[in-house]
Amino acid sequence: MTTIAADPRLWAPFLPFDEEEAAGATTRRHGLPRSLVAWLLLPALAALVAVGVMYASQTAQATALTYQIASVKSSNAQLQNIQANQAQRLQQLQSAGQVAQSAGHLGLAPPSNWAVVNPPASSASDPLTPVIIALRGG
Repeated sequence: MTTIAADPRLWAPFLPFDEEEAAGATTRRHGLPRSLVAWLLLPALAALVAVGVMYASQTAQATALTYQIASVKSSNAQLQNIQANQAQRLQQLQSAGQVAQSAGHLGLAPPSNWAVVNPPASSASDPLTPVIIALRGG
């Protein structure tokens, strides 16, 4: 029987089956040197580190702003409470009974007789009438 063997180069690329051939295969491969690959990956690594630092910085800033917002809201609530208390106190002080009591402490009394004062009648047709009355002293 005759055996026909094909040349291995025609059928497939080099496939190492022996350890000696495998060692030769690793040296034969064509690619970038490892140092060049490292230099090419360095900008990507630097970009990742920069993004991480910026993320951490923004997170810290957001946390600080959250605390400031909470502080401002607390101060706002306190000031609104003070304003409500002062408005209530002002209404109490402006009440008629409180004004009469304060006037009595100062020695003031209501007048014994009341008089109604009416302004002088002016004609609606002449706009200079109030000016003339004022110039006359009346």
